[in-house]
Amino acid sequence: MSATLERVRAAPGLAGYLEAVEERLSAAVAGHPGLVAAVGADALAAGGKRLRPMLAFLSAPAGAPWPVAEGVAVELVHMATLVHDDLIDRARVRRGRAAAWTEHGPEAARAAGDYLFARAFAELAGRGDDRGVAILAEASLALARGEALQRRQRHDPDTTVESYLERCALKTGKLFEAACALGGGSGDYGRLLGVAFQIVDDILDCAGDTIETGKVPGTDLRDGTPTLPLLLAAREDEVVRQALAGGPLDGALVRVAACGALERSRQVALDYARRARGSLDGEARRVELEALADAVVDRNR
Repeated sequence: MSATLERVRAAPGLAGYLEAVEERLSAAVAGHPGLVAAVGADALAAGGKRLRPMLAFLSAPAGAPWPVAEGVAVELVHMATLVHDDLIDRARVRRGRAAAWTEHGPEAARAAGDYLFARAFAELAGRGDDRGVAILAEASLALARGEALQRRQRHDPDTTVESYLERCALKTGKLFEAACALGGGSGDYGRLLGVAFQIVDDILDCAGDTIETGKVPGTDLRDGTPTLPLLLAAREDEVVRQALAGGPLDGALVRVAACGALERSRQVALDYARRARGSLDGEARRVELEALADAVVDRNR
């Protein structure tokens, strides 16, 4: 990300907290040795921004114990969704590495995703955290609903922007919301930030560099997934519309950029980030949370 994120990472105690999260993630994944643990270890080794544990930390009240188990649980759910999503979408690359299903096979990847989900809930259940389990269960249900909605919208250039934003809230916003709530902070901030994050992800899919993003550009268009930039472009350009509907792809991605859909999508992301900042009220680390909202939309991966 940007220098803004580096300032967020400089928050007192955050580096030590993230180290504790990494140690516990490794222990959780390795808890039951075998093939699924090996696949999970590969997913863990791929790294990531660890935004969700960071949100749990930054949302915690002043003086509260570090929400390590909460950060680990929400990150494990995120990892599980990535393993499953790559399998469902047949995506071959994740963070510049081969996706789990291409390395270990579809069945192993499916089982590994289930294993990571189970380990996530074990982190909270083992502490008798009924509230945390309920928050994570609600978020996991939203993820499933969002995936089902995405399947229904596939190759549909008439998908409304409102329906797309609903999908973003379910597939991304809800887990960000859960991370904040598990830490003890504002779920509204997390939900709005998550939608902004997803819109930027979808912009990068149209314009990003594989070296920077770790993903192959144009995946959404090839899969027929109607994202905001594709939907906005499809309203004006018949080539993009036909490509999104499952037709020829030649030249379509270039036309998405040419019609200004990327910049208009960015403005929507900026608005969600602004609303996220506006939802903060009395949080102990408000400065860092405001900076994180800026960092989410100011990134190239």
